[in-house]
Amino acid sequence: MSICKNSKAGICTCALICVVLLRIVIGWHYFYEGIHKFDPAADFSSKGFLGIAKGPTAELFYGMLPDINGVQRLVIEEIDVETKAVKDGNEVAKTMKRKTFIVYERAWDDYYKKFLQQHGLESVVAQKLDAKTSPDTPPNDEQVLANRKYEVEAIYNRYLESLRTGAELQEKDILASQASLTRHEEKVKSIRNDTEFEKKRRWDAMMKYRGEAESWISTLDKLGSALQSDLARTIDQQLAGTKGDIITKPEKVWVPNPVVSSQMKALDLAVTFGLSAIGICLILGFCTRLASLGGIAFLVCVVLTTWPVPGYYPPLPSAVGNFLFVSKDVVELAGLLVLAVVGAGRWGGLDFYVWNCFGKKLFGKYFSGCCCSKK
Repeated sequence: MSICKNSKAGICTCALICVVLLRIVIGWHYFYEGIHKFDPAADFSSKGFLGIAKGPTAELFYGMLPDINGVQRLVIEEIDVETKAVKDGNEVAKTMKRKTFIVYERAWDDYYKKFLQQHGLESVVAQKLDAKTSPDTPPNDEQVLANRKYEVEAIYNRYLESLRTGAELQEKDILASQASLTRHEEKVKSIRNDTEFEKKRRWDAMMKYRGEAESWISTLDKLGSALQSDLARTIDQQLAGTKGDIITKPEKVWVPNPVVSSQMKALDLAVTFGLSAIGICLILGFCTRLASLGGIAFLVCVVLTTWPVPGYYPPLPSAVGNFLFVSKDVVELAGLLVLAVVGAGRWGGLDFYVWNCFGKKLFGKYFSGCCCSKK
């Protein structure tokens, strides 16, 4: 007897089982890819993937990365800095010109003000605790706060000095690198040379300038993280290591919210939760068509960034296989397209119960004759 005989599903039982397995396998792939990105040790970031996009849509994906070449964050400006000096026994205020990374100094200043306000130090007058205070008369709360404000100010000013000194020392190198990047971009627009050597030269030059900018930005970000850690240590030793709250203006998320403050964090969370949700839905057969369309949209972006088409540099590494138009991502995309068309959640999935318990009553008249309405 044929296993396909009298099949009520509209396709043979063998095909039905294969479609369910296809749905579960693809769902597991998405689910594991998503939950793996939650692991702090994985250090997931969309930045590396989007930053190496190629093909005609590369600029679109570069635009998703905030200030990819560091042009905005590495701006160096001259500012007036007030200092205090002792002259003839009197404290005298003095103004001097200093160079600084203005975007970072403004971000630090915003964080510093919020820190003072959060810990009740905004209106406290800084004063160093007298070291000769008798242990029998411990300092009162006002003295403790005044000393804490003194320590916080000292730490902040020390880091500001490092920021400004770094700007003064690195200004020439940064300006030279950015000028070279500008000349490179103008040359790429004006000269259309598609030889393999020229493609490689252009790509290597772009990666070189981005790498230089990233090295300076990474140093500034680490300096900001160290500042946060040292400030937090003045409040509680257990808070040492606090970081991630200093966000420069070019990196701020488009819509202010209490969940994410940077564009990259928003993008990374969207990818992580999106992949996990698509995987769970496909495994359970719940909202299968919607999940499949979400998976297709994600893979379309992947294909557009990797662009498995001959003639575009850099070529895909041989470690991931050899492709000509049809990469592994395209194959999985085709599988998701099948799942979306046949509504694979109706078989061995929750979509069967959702449709028969709720969907048919609410939307049955709109889908009469459609494959969705079949039992």
